[in-house]
Amino acid sequence: MPRTLWKWLILVLGLSLTVFPLGSLASEGDEFETKPGGLPSVGEHKDLNDLARHLNNPVGPVWNIVTQHNLYFQKGFPSDAYRVQYIMNFQPVLPIPLTREWNLVMRPIIPLESNPYIRGVNVVNQTVEWSRTGGLGDITLEPFLVPNWKPWLIFGVAPTLILPTATDTHLGQGKVQLGPAVVAGFLTKHWIGGVFVQNWWSLAGNNSKPAVNRMNLQYFLFRMLPNAWQVGFAPNVLVDWRADGKNQVTFPIGLGIGKTFKLGGLPPIQTSLEFQWMAWHPEDFGQRFNIRFVFKPVMPALVKKPIFD
Repeated sequence: MPRTLWKWLILVLGLSLTVFPLGSLASEGDEFETKPGGLPSVGEHKDLNDLARHLNNPVGPVWNIVTQHNLYFQKGFPSDAYRVQYIMNFQPVLPIPLTREWNLVMRPIIPLESNPYIRGVNVVNQTVEWSRTGGLGDITLEPFLVPNWKPWLIFGVAPTLILPTATDTHLGQGKVQLGPAVVAGFLTKHWIGGVFVQNWWSLAGNNSKPAVNRMNLQYFLFRMLPNAWQVGFAPNVLVDWRADGKNQVTFPIGLGIGKTFKLGGLPPIQTSLEFQWMAWHPEDFGQRFNIRFVFKPVMPALVKKPIFD
């Protein structure tokens, strides 16, 4: 692993160890109540500040539909200009209370993509011919098992499965992939933060596609503000363990702002806008910047009482 990557990972770990005690040492004024099964005590989401905190929890107790829009500005050999990749992740978050102590949180991720790709090489002019394709990417399934041990604790484990559902060879990796997923963090009235780690290995699929061994590590930290505003970040560190050192890591640093609100009689909505700069990126063609817009409408919970109570 490159030394620079170790430095960035140590930085993230140090940040986590610095802010994590905010959860366990929360003062009386910074604590909040939850119902058995982990459901928010606000019932029908009358308190938007409390709802905003739970919506930032990757395995939270609120039913919502995340649509995450990413504009990745890519550059590097063999492209001498920026080319934009667009990925919209449609991601319902569906928490189902199993007992008073355990939840099952379903998190399918359905990506719609528009990707640039190399169509061919003009030998005469010694130029690369670029084209673009769009459609459905590879679908990810994540059934998280989440305990309700402490109101401030965020924790969940799951197997994570990727299905080769891409409608074009340039939109997916052509492999069935399986691996572990773990999320750990804290939640208080004013802060929410943690780390969400996934790793996949390819099991089967298109033999013409290379084998897969890659990690996605999301580190997140939000400061909750009055009137359901928030500032913070939630970038995704990408590691391709099979790539050579100079192309192995994409490490972004980001900052954004968001708000949770209601429009008339409609369910609450959380929106956020974040800019990310790739402090460490592949030398070859890869991500350099990202603009992310997230839209999270809340939906009524279809399962409210513990199934096995």
